[in-house]
Amino acid sequence: MRFFNVLALVAGASAAATGLLSARHDKDKCLKKNDVDYLVAAYKSILTKWEPAKADFIADHGFFDYSDSINVIAGIPTGFPIFPNKTAFVSHENTNPESLPLVVVEIGPYNCEQITLIWSATFTAIPGGTPLPVRGITVLEGDYNERQRQWEIQSIKVEFNSINFWKNIGGVCTRPAPPS
Repeated sequence: MRFFNVLALVAGASAAATGLLSARHDKDKCLKKNDVDYLVAAYKSILTKWEPAKADFIADHGFFDYSDSINVIAGIPTGFPIFPNKTAFVSHENTNPESLPLVVVEIGPYNCEQITLIWSATFTAIPGGTPLPVRGITVLEGDYNERQRQWEIQSIKVEFNSINFWKNIGGVCTRPAPPS
């Protein structure tokens, strides 16, 4: 919990100093606790058992999924979204559905549009392999869809222990030799 308090303080101070904090004009369109729970559950369900109907949890316009952790594993340059839009994300999930045993460890601070959460997943894709724990942090951005009258996931920003993830899917990682 201390980590989230420090994170919230630093993020708030940084945003205030740069003028990034701005109140929404419609107070009913800020995330409330039940909205946070809904979006976190949607995120978890997308990663634990994908079904095409879950595409409705994703915003139609402006969606992206950013993760240098995933980019490194996929062999893609870092600094770019792994999925730049909803179409790319849904297409990937429809052809390579996720089935991570994601456990939400803690839902951290949230504000009008963003939610921070810590998660873990212990798994292996290797028959007879030893499951290794992977721990990550995700920042979800929500967007209220006026037409649907529900919150949707506008963006996903996630980083995690990519070495354990890599090993869990069959990658090999050896330690460097100790200095001589």
